[in-house]
Amino acid sequence: MKTDRLLGLGAVLLAIAVILTSWGYGVGTLRIPGAGFWPFYIALTMLALGTILIVRPAPDAGGQDQSASRWGRLGIAFLTLLFYVVALEPLGYLVATAVLLVAQLRWVEDRPWRGSVVIAVTSAVVSLVVFRTLLKVPLPVGILPLPRGW
Repeated sequence: MKTDRLLGLGAVLLAIAVILTSWGYGVGTLRIPGAGFWPFYIALTMLALGTILIVRPAPDAGGQDQSASRWGRLGIAFLTLLFYVVALEPLGYLVATAVLLVAQLRWVEDRPWRGSVVIAVTSAVVSLVVFRTLLKVPLPVGILPLPRGW
């Protein structure tokens, strides 16, 4: 529980710094948001969650083996992110994102193969549609041909 409180305190301190900085950029209104709009409200949420963690930390996990190391999973997470950075341009957004998510879900989160593939492909396709068609963000096409106008 001591670790939770320490992490909560760190989150609160970071949130306060972000709130002050984003306020300086101008928060604006809901209709006309300023440059600091999203950082301000995300930091407010972080401040609230950090405060909750300080006041009411999570109970100790009695059934878990505290000696088990998670360094292997952390290493896999970093390696898959490094792969994503390198492979995004040549493979394209859709393929690179799906591969990243499958690896993260399967080996970092220990999900079953079928669920990992379904979630990864669905997430990659939905995010591609949102970013490419709705938000008009130019994403790398890569090896899969996309329909004209994408």
